[in-house]
Amino acid sequence: MSDYKDIIRKPETLNWFKAAMGMNITRHCLLDIVKDATQELYDTIRKEINRKYGILEHVVCSQCHTSNVLPCDTDNKCCHYKYGSCAFHDIHKSQRCRAYLCNEMCKEIVYHHRFRNRSKPKSFQGPTWENTDARKWCADPWNIAKCYLSKDGYKDVNKADDADFNGIVNVLINCEFFQMYFKDDLTQKENVCTKVLLLQNV
Repeated sequence: MSDYKDIIRKPETLNWFKAAMGMNITRHCLLDIVKDATQELYDTIRKEINRKYGILEHVVCSQCHTSNVLPCDTDNKCCHYKYGSCAFHDIHKSQRCRAYLCNEMCKEIVYHHRFRNRSKPKSFQGPTWENTDARKWCADPWNIAKCYLSKDGYKDVNKADDADFNGIVNVLINCEFFQMYFKDDLTQKENVCTKVLLLQNV
């Protein structure tokens, strides 16, 4: 047992602990920004859909599955073909939202993704569609933010509070809407968000 006490007293261990505490405090601060901005992103998307298509902001939908509103396309990373059919669209086929809303929300989510396929304007590449549930887009803006998380390990993160540090920072990097909260240019390969991710992994 004395070995563990010696390890705890070492300066390297104390520095590691301080770094971990710093990351935790930073995560909590960023979390508040992400929660507020995610609601603002949802409101912005709804206003844009209203402006373009006249779909009023009080119109909601909770019926469409993500696979209903996402076209089946081999460019989409979630579309995996086995035995001649797409596993992602196997149960819920692509179809038009009855409220004419969810398909347009899907397009707006792509539009806000920093790494969308700009050479193919009609492409749905970029967002991580496997993470989200389109049935919850109108009731819980976090399900929109989940489109900007990385693929691995975030499908079951159903609240912003449950997202880890990497997840929160990935939302900030991947969603262009969050640029307004930073002086640093997030389009640059090295920016405040990428630097903090590197520091966390040291």
